[in-house]
Amino acid sequence: MTQNDANTTESNGNRISRRHAIGTGGAVLTTALAGCSGLTGGGGSDSDNSGKSGDVNVDYWMYFGAQEKKEMTELVDEFNKKDNGIHINAQSVPFGSFLNKLFTAVNSGNAPHIASYYASYGRHLKPITDPIDDYLSSKSKSAYFDIARENTKIDGDTYALPIDVHGKGLYTNDKVLEKAGVDPDFSDWDSFSNAANTIKKKTDARPFSFINWKAGQAAYRAYIIALTQAGGNVLTGEPGDYKVAFDNEKGMETAQLMTDITGKLGWDSQKFQSESARVEDFVSGKLGMFIAGTWSVNNFENENGEIPSDLSFTFQKPFMFPGEGDDVAWAESNSLYFPTNSNHTEEEKKAAVEFAEFATQNNTLWASAGGHLPAAKSVATSKKVKNTKLWTEFDTISTMYEMVKDKQVRYQPRTGIHINSDKFWGPFIDMYLHNTSVKKGVKNSATSLQQALDRQ
Repeated sequence: MTQNDANTTESNGNRISRRHAIGTGGAVLTTALAGCSGLTGGGGSDSDNSGKSGDVNVDYWMYFGAQEKKEMTELVDEFNKKDNGIHINAQSVPFGSFLNKLFTAVNSGNAPHIASYYASYGRHLKPITDPIDDYLSSKSKSAYFDIARENTKIDGDTYALPIDVHGKGLYTNDKVLEKAGVDPDFSDWDSFSNAANTIKKKTDARPFSFINWKAGQAAYRAYIIALTQAGGNVLTGEPGDYKVAFDNEKGMETAQLMTDITGKLGWDSQKFQSESARVEDFVSGKLGMFIAGTWSVNNFENENGEIPSDLSFTFQKPFMFPGEGDDVAWAESNSLYFPTNSNHTEEEKKAAVEFAEFATQNNTLWASAGGHLPAAKSVATSKKVKNTKLWTEFDTISTMYEMVKDKQVRYQPRTGIHINSDKFWGPFIDMYLHNTSVKKGVKNSATSLQQALDRQ
């Protein structure tokens, strides 16, 4: 059985141009990494374990934290109150150790019935999870956005149900841009470069950061966006025969562009004062623009869980990078998988899928968790979702909806390896901080990734 090979570390045409002055409170940033990167609680149960005698008990492992954990726990509680003979026991597992714990649990015969993880990890998780087509209701076949539904299938079989679609875009600090006299309407690299240079010249803020967090995964996700727009690819080929494709001319040029941001362009610093330094700088007005996930609104909250009153920002599609490739943004889906366990009965498997359908197809709560577009179409376009601040004021969910509807998002390659691992993408952080050359960094990253792919 395949074993998990590494620990984890952590998503302008038709743009919505509204600018916002939002929230209340001071400017103290929460220090933990929220959102899909894995702000989680520790172990232990997060839901009421007092199911009635005779109930079918379903164990659910989740890695969510902060607002996401709260929303998912409320969904579990809502389902349990239905009193339909099924009781969900939810437990938090730290994100950084989630995969290792899940593989270990399956190998030891102690796996839960349901486990949250990314949709693009279906091939990696296939050896330890079960397909669920035999248990799905007819509604599930058409309930989700096509791109989300397809990314939960492996070799034609359904291995997960998608909770959301989330991705990365460009955040602009409106006060910084206004001080520089810059309009955040970027149609190409020239207009974006001119804006960044103007910010550099006319303000004390740094113009632009390519990454939002000091983590290889953050660099990887932003690099995919720029590389795809340049006409390149991370990998070519098919599952089981993938070849690294970013160690060519386009890949090198994109990596050089990334490095120039902290080099000759002088748009960002070569130092990180903390893991979350770019988020802190953006909130405090020391950084004009950066690439970050739709869920990153959570990162802007102060210790009272509020957006600082003096922070005004715009979120838009990140389609400003140079090249003749596709204008698409990196995207992902938190999803519900069904780990293999010979002790699970047919009744328990059916109950697990029933809860998963409920949690993914009735989930308006999830939209308020910080930039998560519900994967179920009817939920994503419901009044409750469209009335959230994330749709009407912050524009994160509404912009993501536009990108999904217009097929402007792309998931990362679905490999059998843990492709988000820092052992593959750590060199990109080193390049960005000028601790290694572009040629050496790309070569080290590509060699390490190809070796892992060849061992599948």
